[in-house]
Amino acid sequence: MMPIDAHAPITITALKWVPPFAQGQVRDHRLRWMMKEVGWDYAVELIDPTVQESSGYRAQQPFGQVPVLREAGRPILFETGAILLDIAERSGKLLPDDEADRALAKCWLFAALNSVEPLLAEISVADIFLEDKEVAKGYRPYAVKMAELRLGQLSGYLGDRDWLVGDDFSLADLMMSSVTKTVHHTDLVEAHDNLAAWRDRCFVRPAYKAAIAEQCAEFEGHGPKDMGWGEETNEKGEEA
Repeated sequence: MMPIDAHAPITITALKWVPPFAQGQVRDHRLRWMMKEVGWDYAVELIDPTVQESSGYRAQQPFGQVPVLREAGRPILFETGAILLDIAERSGKLLPDDEADRALAKCWLFAALNSVEPLLAEISVADIFLEDKEVAKGYRPYAVKMAELRLGQLSGYLGDRDWLVGDDFSLADLMMSSVTKTVHHTDLVEAHDNLAAWRDRCFVRPAYKAAIAEQCAEFEGHGPKDMGWGEETNEKGEEA
């Protein structure tokens, strides 16, 4: 394991502005949350679509997304799951001490991103992104059915546990609870008392509250024009 340089300058990228439905949801909030949990300082570089589409940024993040993490003397990292796992391993925090639990926490990190998030995201496709409202109306029941299935399975596994793995909050809880935000505009999580209580235990953490407040404060200081959009931008981020 590489030694941690507590004085290494760390920068993460984030968007200058997003429509209201996405505020508090853009994935850099996961990295901000993690950094605050482990106590690492960082700077934020706010970017816009021009930067996202540039060859320089695409060399760092091939898909033009946020966030990336830049740290002196280390490779530039992208993909929040990979970044968070790297930070957890290097800091020695948010991973259980028990070897078996540590391995299981990593399983749940990937489960959040691969098995749960894609199905929950389909709700947003139906509710926000599909332009044809008749298609959206027809598709939504299927999207809800699949999301309900996954959340029911998650609730069943969680049972009466306080946390997904071991006896304390871990990287698994951070990522999975963040994923549930995808359906925050529905009552799908609230349909499971244990799941809603677990999510609330995660979101009451000071590091989470600080991360969301920080991200949203930056959005409040910017607007559609900072993203190269017109003032008549709708809730999807499209110019009317």
